[in-house]
Amino acid sequence: MVPRVVVSAFKGMSGKTIISLALMYGLQKRGLRVAPFKVGPDYIDPTYHAAAAGRDSRNLDVVLMGERGVVERFIRYSAGADIAVIEGVLGLYDSIDGVSELGSTAQVAKLLKAPVVLVLNGERINRTLRAIVRGLKSFDPEVQIPAVVVTNVAERQAAKLVKSLPEEGVEVLGVVPKNSKIAEAFSYRHLGLTPVPERGDRPAIVDVVERFVLPHIDLDRLVEIAKGAGDIAFESPQPPSRGEEGGCRIGVFFDRAFTFYYPEVFERAKSLGAVEFIDSLSHSTVGDVDVVFIGGGFPEVHAAALSKNKPLFADLRRYVERGGGLYAECGGLMYLTSSIVIEGEEYEMADLIDAVTVMLKRPVGKGYAWGKVVGRTPIAPIGAEIKGHEFHYSKLILREKVEAAIRLDRGVGIGGGLDGIVKNNMHAQYMHIHPYTYDVLTALCRRRRTSLRE
Repeated sequence: MVPRVVVSAFKGMSGKTIISLALMYGLQKRGLRVAPFKVGPDYIDPTYHAAAAGRDSRNLDVVLMGERGVVERFIRYSAGADIAVIEGVLGLYDSIDGVSELGSTAQVAKLLKAPVVLVLNGERINRTLRAIVRGLKSFDPEVQIPAVVVTNVAERQAAKLVKSLPEEGVEVLGVVPKNSKIAEAFSYRHLGLTPVPERGDRPAIVDVVERFVLPHIDLDRLVEIAKGAGDIAFESPQPPSRGEEGGCRIGVFFDRAFTFYYPEVFERAKSLGAVEFIDSLSHSTVGDVDVVFIGGGFPEVHAAALSKNKPLFADLRRYVERGGGLYAECGGLMYLTSSIVIEGEEYEMADLIDAVTVMLKRPVGKGYAWGKVVGRTPIAPIGAEIKGHEFHYSKLILREKVEAAIRLDRGVGIGGGLDGIVKNNMHAQYMHIHPYTYDVLTALCRRRRTSLRE
């Protein structure tokens, strides 16, 4: 089995991503093939993983994929690698309901029989870190925690921590000093880190990790710990079902404003035919495509620039009026409304949905979402169960009556327990769907083939 480690912490925003990147980059720099993974639904951290490891990062999500799905995906996407580094989500034991272990990093670590390296923020703390480590180790003895990395440490604290923490049965793999360069490179905004495709500065990210983080971590011991991972009992995973192949031309909005895509979206699109990337900031048409996919991202950050590209708005409206297939998620939904309002400033959008998107200071929808298809939609039959996640600081003020295709059992959606606005062959929703749980592109391409035969 592939050697592997899980990187976790006491709570979110503790430096897991920075340490994960240091491990991924340092190991691949040594010539090892590193398979990067992220626990839970996340678009942003995996873009950093790809920058550090040189290959796509895959999500491992028990809530969306089930236990078997997580194990199968790990086996499939770690095949041929020398080592796997799995970044956790939130705190080690944090879960979907706060009661069970469902969806937690700990659950994934146990499924994959992977040792956990804890990242501990050492700012303004010393002996109390021992209590935190002791509590995390004893809370679930099935979770193996052999080592820690301490970050954000003042020089005078380092010696104390290196001396005291091993008394809790853990090795200290590294003590990373507090550094303003690290803080600047990995600063947060409202949804977390800025995605690498939007930043466009992979060299700067790698440089900070290489200069200020990697020298303080013992990679040799990390590799030895990873080799101690247990064997996973499994059946060889079947290759993903491909369904009908070829002939479908898929246009994907992919640029600085729209970056939220799982790698499986692009892979599936290529298997169905041809992929055309559409730049919402510079292209004037969607081109000659059968299906358009507008993922999530940050249209609110780029609203002023987006609003200037009126030729693309007009062409997209013509495309939908002609019956072209269109699927949009979250940021894509916002882009299809009449306008986005940010701190009192209003920016014109595509106007395919008569609604105003209003940006708020706090999250409106955050976490897993699921429901059942109750109305006509090009992406799924009535009765289909749709499961995904949402994370948005916006809400819609609808100025027209809309057909909502999904009744939610969990989540906020467009409000009133509904999600999925349908017009012609357009479906737009706040919920993000992972291709593992539901294959939207195949549904849209199949519908396109049917309409052409008719």
